[in-house]
Amino acid sequence: MKAVRALAMALAIALCGGGVAHAQEIIPIPKAEKAAAPAEALPLASPDGEIAERLTGIYAQVEGLEGVRPKVVGGVVTLEGSALTAADKAKAQAIAERLAGVVSVENELAIEHRVSARLNPLVDKTREIGRSILEFLPLLLVALAVFAGFWSAGRLLTRTTSLFRKIAPNPFIEALIEQVIRLGFILVGLVAAMSILGATALLGSVLGAAGLFGLAVGFAVRDTIENYIASILLSIRQPFAPNDHVLIEGYEGKITVLNSRATVITTFDGSEVRIPNATVYKANITNFSRSPERRFQFEIGVGYEDDLTYALALALSTVKGVEGVLEQPGPSVVVDRLDAYAVVVKVFGWADQVQSDFGKVKSETIRQVKEAFQRADISIPEPIQNVRRIDETDGAAPAHPPATPQPAAPQPIEAALKEIRDTAPDDTLTRKVSAIRETSDTDLLSEGKPTE
Repeated sequence: MKAVRALAMALAIALCGGGVAHAQEIIPIPKAEKAAAPAEALPLASPDGEIAERLTGIYAQVEGLEGVRPKVVGGVVTLEGSALTAADKAKAQAIAERLAGVVSVENELAIEHRVSARLNPLVDKTREIGRSILEFLPLLLVALAVFAGFWSAGRLLTRTTSLFRKIAPNPFIEALIEQVIRLGFILVGLVAAMSILGATALLGSVLGAAGLFGLAVGFAVRDTIENYIASILLSIRQPFAPNDHVLIEGYEGKITVLNSRATVITTFDGSEVRIPNATVYKANITNFSRSPERRFQFEIGVGYEDDLTYALALALSTVKGVEGVLEQPGPSVVVDRLDAYAVVVKVFGWADQVQSDFGKVKSETIRQVKEAFQRADISIPEPIQNVRRIDETDGAAPAHPPATPQPAAPQPIEAALKEIRDTAPDDTLTRKVSAIRETSDTDLLSEGKPTE
């Protein structure tokens, strides 16, 4: 208020203005008010006791920190006593530092080296595990009983019934179906047992890991899996039967064994060839045994100066008289082409591979046609060229040297001639294949005709 009155007085003087322009007015300064008395100091509440009590309770509940004794003065925590390990010592300090009101932590803990102190926690833990096992054992036994029941049921179903023999085309497919059904029973039993144990989450993790592992293994053994699948398809389709005469990937022989990896062929020289089933499944297969009737052919030349019509008729009549050549379908003889040295005639004939040996029938037919031409004085030309040499001295051609006398032909041996004319089937390779099949226990082929 005093300041307000002083300000009003100065304003009035300024308004009057007369003769006092240069006069200096002394404005009284108000007296300062009396200073207020300071407030009474509040006592500082220290949380040291609460911090110490809180830490003591925490350390008592943490394993390995039971021997820690905290002391707190002015927010500074001093840890005394002992810790079981260095890790426990660091843990005690970390706990104290996180507590509100702690300014600093002095870690003076000692590491416990007494044997009894080190072994007591292990003994307690072992006892706890033992108690847990005893409590868990009845549940585990029930889960194992359920799993064993499903496993036994699957095995009993696949071993004692003949259902799968009726629906499977061969023993290999039957065994495969039985394995799949047993695996299904095992998986159902495993899921039921895990559900009883309350470990379905673990089961999902295990199955997921097994799936990834199976995928990795599948890429690693891709060729093996491809051959195995091809063996299943071949055993179902069965494009050939045991002892069939086939040509696969350039290998000719008789089918011996079809196993889960390869097809075994015994060639006509007695060698064993194994072709991967994946290759066989995708290959062009020539099966000479599928039909008993098989046609053979060969070429023979006739001279230009000979009677071609007579030569054709003679060849046809000769082929018809060969033992093993079928009347229906009948043989035939045709003119194939004109070469520079002869007229090429092609001879065709059919043989029954069951009643006769195909190779022998063809050989005997060639022999008889050639001998018939020779007896009829029909020439069989060969590609030759005439070379004339002129002597540089007199220009006369040298005389031909005398022909070397040929040795007399040996007397025919009746037994050898009989063997040459024989066209009966040769079962040497068939017996060899049968012997190999008797010792094989992994054959996927069934006896009889192919099914494809």
